[in-house]
Amino acid sequence: MNLKLIDADEVVQRLTMPVCIDLMADTQAAISAGEITLPLRAINPVSGGAGFFGLMPGELAAENVFGAKLVSLFPANPEAHQLPAIQGYILLFDRSNGTPTALIDAATVTAIRTAAASGAATRVLANDKASSVALLGYGVQAGTHLAAMRAVRDITDVWVWGPSLERAAAFAEREAAEGLEFHPVSDVDEAVASADIVCAISNAAEPIVKGVLLKTGAHVNLVGAHSPVTREADPDVFTRSRVFTEITEFALAEAGDLIIPINEGTYNADEIAGEIGAVISGDLEGRQSDDQVTVYKSLGNTAQDLSAASYLA
Repeated sequence: MNLKLIDADEVVQRLTMPVCIDLMADTQAAISAGEITLPLRAINPVSGGAGFFGLMPGELAAENVFGAKLVSLFPANPEAHQLPAIQGYILLFDRSNGTPTALIDAATVTAIRTAAASGAATRVLANDKASSVALLGYGVQAGTHLAAMRAVRDITDVWVWGPSLERAAAFAEREAAEGLEFHPVSDVDEAVASADIVCAISNAAEPIVKGVLLKTGAHVNLVGAHSPVTREADPDVFTRSRVFTEITEFALAEAGDLIIPINEGTYNADEIAGEIGAVISGDLEGRQSDDQVTVYKSLGNTAQDLSAASYLA
């Protein structure tokens, strides 16, 4: 057996943001067209609730692969242990004979493909002239989301918020580039109210994005919350928006951003416009006017991982 090993450095070198955005767009379109079906992922608490173990299997017939992502998620790692929050691997198998073919660093793939999926959604939903972005968080996803937003829109202003203003400022200094003006802020409302595109990429369990503060015509990527009991957006975000999911079935089972307001009676699942893949393929209308607010609720899915991994392998 000749198992190809692909480390983090190779992932970064080869899985460029523009390439990955196109991969994620194709993957989401295939999901919404029924060409890819996935089981619900299993995410189990470990270490007394300090972390989670995720097992995410799937199959891509078009790429002749099946496989799984196996990862640990320990949110406190970056500050408590100077370790990544996500660690693990994607294991690919040859679909024709079941032979393992590649083992790929999952944390780096996840960092890039998560932002690339937001980029694919932003490309079809955000106003064409959107030029400012709010990054609600300053971790790994902040850097990759900035790259993704710059790949699909001409971004000139970047608002950065997080629990530590010092760390927000450090992120701004680290990511400084010609043509970008950074605004680290201590008030999340200021960041939300100032941006054409809002990327919520935090560890928040309660809403940090208030719908009433969103600019007319804004686009929102909700990325950080990934359990039925956590959310980054308040109900007003949804009641004033045209809302899209990755996979609606999964969102209604896992996304607290949607589940909580639905259970509270402040939002109805029937109001979800549809899946982002249908917008990408042209089967569903996305933004309907320049003044409309749009929302993309991201959870991540195994097809995204396997598509990126198959490209690398």
